[in-house]
Amino acid sequence: MSAATRRKLRDNLEAYAYLAPAGIILIIFWLLPVIVSLAMSFGNITALQPLEEFRFVGLRQYIEAFQNPAFVQTLWNTTNYVIYSVPATLVLALSAALLLNRQMAGRGLFRTVYFLPYITTWVAIAIVFRYLFHREYGLGNWFLGVLSVDLLGFENPIRLEWLSEPRGIWEMIFFEPVFDRSVPPMPLGLDNVVAGPSLSLFSIIMTSVWRDTGYFMIIFLAGLQNIDRTLYEAASIDGANPVQQFKSITFPLLSPISFFLLIISMIGAFKVFVPQFMMTPGGGPDGSTRPLVMYLYEEGFTGEWKLSYAASIAYILTMIILGLTLLQNRLFGRKIEYGN
Repeated sequence: MSAATRRKLRDNLEAYAYLAPAGIILIIFWLLPVIVSLAMSFGNITALQPLEEFRFVGLRQYIEAFQNPAFVQTLWNTTNYVIYSVPATLVLALSAALLLNRQMAGRGLFRTVYFLPYITTWVAIAIVFRYLFHREYGLGNWFLGVLSVDLLGFENPIRLEWLSEPRGIWEMIFFEPVFDRSVPPMPLGLDNVVAGPSLSLFSIIMTSVWRDTGYFMIIFLAGLQNIDRTLYEAASIDGANPVQQFKSITFPLLSPISFFLLIISMIGAFKVFVPQFMMTPGGGPDGSTRPLVMYLYEEGFTGEWKLSYAASIAYILTMIILGLTLLQNRLFGRKIEYGN
């Protein structure tokens, strides 16, 4: 063996020695659990039976999940949460970033104020917003009372059961006079999509949007400050108004950041658990706020501890996230402008 080969081998061994501690931790706490949970999803294991009774059942757990009305409801609850929270958060974050990217007094203070909710623990936020959405003493119904009585002249104030209302928001606003619950529900729970998220879930969505907007705003702001100002100067000389500048300069050059935030916000929304768990314990009225991760937790770690069934739900969620991520990459990946 030549001296050069021995030196290269020694350098590689040193590199692997430095990587070994992190690699061992990843294998033990990430790779092995992934492999074991995948194998469990094709079996019938529970925490109440010995491992020797494990039997391979194929896709039975996955099939039973889609035949379970509780799973279908939680799937649509999560879908509604994603559909309503992700676009609202991104639009508000971009709007705030555009506003705070201008020269204005107290700009640093406003940036801090917008970002503070994100670094606040969900437990504290949930406690505060449960009081805000209280039927008798909450600020939400107080505002509705002022609006309905003092401004609109109603005889009685409007009061909403913010965190205790299972009806969908569109059902309450538009469809309630004609929405017949005696009619059999649509297949795969599509009636839940037509009716929209329940008012309870929508209240949680508003809370989540309020919390997450500041984080996405900071990232959008970093992207805005990275755009060459001479592009705007040249556009102004050519007679482009602010709307045209946003359409032709700002939005295209923000596309990498927008795509990144779209992906991570969608993944985070599908994995949501804490706000529903804290603000509506037990999944809310009629299970109308229970997301997939809460359902997974309840099936796998409470009651009968159906670990194989919970593992199948986890991999269904994984495949949904993976599929939507690949779809978004296919639809938007080639349209991203990476250069200034």
